[in-house]
Amino acid sequence: MDIYLKVRTNTPTKDFVFGIALYNTKGVTCYGTNTALEEFQADEIRGDGEVTFTFTNLDLVEGTYKLDVAVHNRDHRPYDYHRLLYTFRVKSRTSDVGIYRPKHQWQFSSNIKYKR
Repeated sequence: MDIYLKVRTNTPTKDFVFGIALYNTKGVTCYGTNTALEEFQADEIRGDGEVTFTFTNLDLVEGTYKLDVAVHNRDHRPYDYHRLLYTFRVKSRTSDVGIYRPKHQWQFSSNIKYKR
């Protein structure tokens, strides 16, 4: 999944942090990060630009989720903050519960048999 942000600044800006967060419909934070947490050192934004955040594997279980997208300064003063404005649904043939489906496998000794 890709999240695209279009950015515009009228004056060059040196203090900025981009962030995203995912929530389930009960308000539980499923995941969140930002460029400061990941130790990117802001240098400058000038004019128009784009930011793309890519989830290589989303790995969420079936359900409805909401997305926060923000850009703020290092002191958390928002330049623009889209709180829970974007909703998406994950569908799955798997009936797991929770919010996250980590990569996994089962192993059984030879006396335990399953049919698939």
